[in-house]
Amino acid sequence: MSKNIIRKRSLLFPLVGLLVLTVLSTMGVGYFINYPFLHQSLQQKAQTEHEAQAAQAGFMLEHVSGSLIQLAHVVSRDGELQEAFTWRARDFNRLLRKLLFLGDNIHGVDFFAVTDENGATLYSTSDASSETMFPAASLQKTLKGGADLASANLNGTWAMLAMAPIVINRKTSGVLILGVWLDKDLARQLTPKESLGVAFHAPDQVLTSSFELKAWPSVDPERVRGCIVDAVSSSFLDHASRHGLHYSPIRIADQPFCMILPLDLNPMHQTLRDHILRLSWSSVIIILMILLLGLTMHFLILQPLNRLRNKALILVEVCSNEKLRMPDIIGTESGNEIQILDQAFETASTAIYSYIGELSHQKEHFKDMAIRDPLTGLGNRRLFTQLVEKAMAYCHRYQRTMAVMYLDLDHFKPINDTLGHDIGDLLLKEVAQRLKGALRETDVVFRLGGDEFAALLPECAGGEMARQLGGRLIQEVSQPYRLKENDCHVGVSVGVSLYPDHADNLENLLKHADLALYAAKDAGRGVCRLYADLPADQP
Repeated sequence: MSKNIIRKRSLLFPLVGLLVLTVLSTMGVGYFINYPFLHQSLQQKAQTEHEAQAAQAGFMLEHVSGSLIQLAHVVSRDGELQEAFTWRARDFNRLLRKLLFLGDNIHGVDFFAVTDENGATLYSTSDASSETMFPAASLQKTLKGGADLASANLNGTWAMLAMAPIVINRKTSGVLILGVWLDKDLARQLTPKESLGVAFHAPDQVLTSSFELKAWPSVDPERVRGCIVDAVSSSFLDHASRHGLHYSPIRIADQPFCMILPLDLNPMHQTLRDHILRLSWSSVIIILMILLLGLTMHFLILQPLNRLRNKALILVEVCSNEKLRMPDIIGTESGNEIQILDQAFETASTAIYSYIGELSHQKEHFKDMAIRDPLTGLGNRRLFTQLVEKAMAYCHRYQRTMAVMYLDLDHFKPINDTLGHDIGDLLLKEVAQRLKGALRETDVVFRLGGDEFAALLPECAGGEMARQLGGRLIQEVSQPYRLKENDCHVGVSVGVSLYPDHADNLENLLKHADLALYAAKDAGRGVCRLYADLPADQP
């Protein structure tokens, strides 16, 4: 690294500090911002997926319930069963054989039972044979003619019951009860494919479970009761053990229960590890890019800036016109490379702006000199020709009349020869002022050269108005002059041509005004002549 770069105020040290700050910021952002945000996003995704699994299991349970009650309807209308029921008082064994036949042929049902019209159990395949084994309210509803779906705790085991009336000759003679045990086999059938298992939980006990886990996850009773009472799903995640539980409310036979799905957090943690790995590699890439940027700035920016440093100091000397020796200039530096260049360019820009302003002023001056007479300040012949062309175009468009006057001073040469050119110049300036004062604001006066002047009257009604204005000019110019204690007398002759009366183009218009001026001089000078006043045989 060059000696000039490692200086007290060089840009190298801020760049190194920026590199270190960027590395620390990248690591901080990766841990304190990206990781929690990604963690929360994946957690919400897992919870959403398991809510969908709980809804799927609940739907399957509803399907089982619907199928069970439809099967009860079909069986209760079986003709042989109704016939056996009719003869049950005389031949109970016949009814028993029919029930045994049904028990062997009804698939998907764990047990069934039959009651009489009073709700007393006539036959049951369940070990529970008490009169109170089935819900009394559901039996009464079924005996009145309506089917019902209920749940019951039979000897400590929960079951789902479908009850259908047995109607003979439009009279309810008994009730058929089909039951499905809420055991591990049913829970396994309802387990979604994506889940490790499913459990159905009452407020105080587990109905059934199909969990495949070796260690049953701890279930919070308060969360179970909250799920049943508030009918709100929730999730509990334990990242230490990499598992969690999802609580979702369901209803079985119109009774509220809680469905519990275990959550496997390993996929989520693996995704987090993958993202952290990608983030780490991104940090490494950023650091390498910053190092590359630092080297690039050193060789492509700092070293050229160091070479420009001395040139910038010389530029400061030239622009500020300070007569300093080179060692003194180099020793007056203050700040780093950018600051030195800024000081130099600020000084140079001030000088350049000054030069540009002066050049702009000179440009305007030269531009004005191109169309102005330097002595009188009146327009010259170039400006006169330009304005006459524009006035002709205006009059042609709007059907107007304009006039052009040529003026030549009378007896000016003797004054210029006897009194000197200074008096002659003063006289020309005074004549110019009198000409401008004698005409209207819309009229323009020009000096064509020597003692020749011209006037443009863009709004002239006709020849009579031109004669009046010409007479006013002659009268005003003929007044005596007092110039440096010298009394001077001059006159003026005026020639006028009108557009479009006397000419329809610029060349003829100016030519006819010149002819009218010669006619005025031939007439004795000090008069105004129009081109129309010339004899007919004169061109």
